[in-house]
Amino acid sequence: MTTRRKRVGIVAHQELFSDSDGDKLLHFVAATPYVKAVQRAGGIPLILPSVDASDVDLLLDCVDALVITGGCDVDPSSYGAMPEPELGATNIERDRADIAFAQAAVARNFPTLGVCRGIQVLNVALGGTLTQHVDTHMRLDAYNQHVHKVYIDSDSQLASILGVNEIGVNTLHHQVIDRLGNATRATAHNEDGHVEAIEIIGAANVNAVQWHPELLRHEQQHLALFQHLLR
Repeated sequence: MTTRRKRVGIVAHQELFSDSDGDKLLHFVAATPYVKAVQRAGGIPLILPSVDASDVDLLLDCVDALVITGGCDVDPSSYGAMPEPELGATNIERDRADIAFAQAAVARNFPTLGVCRGIQVLNVALGGTLTQHVDTHMRLDAYNQHVHKVYIDSDSQLASILGVNEIGVNTLHHQVIDRLGNATRATAHNEDGHVEAIEIIGAANVNAVQWHPELLRHEQQHLALFQHLLR
């Protein structure tokens, strides 16, 4: 009997594109590297549209694990703050959908990996806040290379997943976690002291990292985050 491969939902978002006639159409999109990372880990990727919060649980019933992806800045209104000058593009509708996925995942202890914006969304979903801008952490020129080190708490689940207490990562963000959300534990930091990973007390299957492991999937330690989703 063939063992069914685990299905991993990748949360998509809407973007506006023009067709050949110049008409503008909204599409649900998700970056290809997430699909490739799930496939390399042995799973079947399924793209999940952003939906009303009332339908999130129905979508989670269709998959075995979840990836909350990177992308635009989280709107500060989602955590009760005013926008600062360095704030980038935001999408409040995407925030609402991603926060609904994050809250449902925690409530169900659903196997989940938040990536970059995903860790920020998860923190905000649990009542935390963000720092709207930090310098020197948006290195698009080195998207699949090690830019700095991350130091991991030895007693964390992340250390168990990766098998190390220190790892080289890429860096493609300019927002970071400020105040931690409820039942949220920081499990890794960078040299600047910024939070680079969190886990949720009472929802051990939910993890999130600030870097982009899908872009480093050619390295086993980073691929391990996606393989862990399939266990």
